[in-house]
Amino acid sequence: MKAFLIFLCAVPIAMGILAANILGYRRLYQAVDLSDDLETILGQLRAKYGKVHYRFSKRTWSGMMIDKDGVAVIDEKFRYSTSSADVARQLISLGLSGLWKDHEKLIRWRLKCVKLGYIIPPLTLMGVVFATVVGKVPAMWGVVILGGSLAGSMAFLWFSRAVEREAASQMATLVERTRVLPRTVEEENLIECIYAWTWVSLLPGIAISFLMKKCSNKDVSGENQS
Repeated sequence: MKAFLIFLCAVPIAMGILAANILGYRRLYQAVDLSDDLETILGQLRAKYGKVHYRFSKRTWSGMMIDKDGVAVIDEKFRYSTSSADVARQLISLGLSGLWKDHEKLIRWRLKCVKLGYIIPPLTLMGVVFATVVGKVPAMWGVVILGGSLAGSMAFLWFSRAVEREAASQMATLVERTRVLPRTVEEENLIECIYAWTWVSLLPGIAISFLMKKCSNKDVSGENQS
């Protein structure tokens, strides 16, 4: 019974990890720098398109993509970033903001799924470890419980991915239409990163933070070598 439950949990976890890595993370790992930084790109989008609502915030986290009024919350630390991976992630927040007026309920649902992906797995892990140490829960059942929380979180992230995919599609179209980047190759790179993020977002938030930190470390080591 325990082995069967572990198998059931492992299927969605394995599928999510494979999709996130093959279709998302690998593309972000190859992200290049753009000619303009995020602030410049946002300013050009606002000037050419107009219907762009965002604000910079010094205290934010990845799960808070837009505020209660539907305004995109852009992390201050990315204001001057030229990384196509960083810019793409913030543009998805902008895309969700653009959909807010017509699809508020769906976006709220997506954001709840994202927040659960940040909160549930770590809390479950701490609870399972504590319960196992004090002897309240057998180790195998602890694995089942932890696997169930991960599988459930990833399933909700998968089901709600269509909302983020639509936001990504909106921003990709806007980037193409407004021509905010000087070179076509940069535009294509940014659009690929925008879509890649919709696959990476299948993973719980803590895993995304770890993977993107690895990307940042790669970029720093590459700069040091150069």
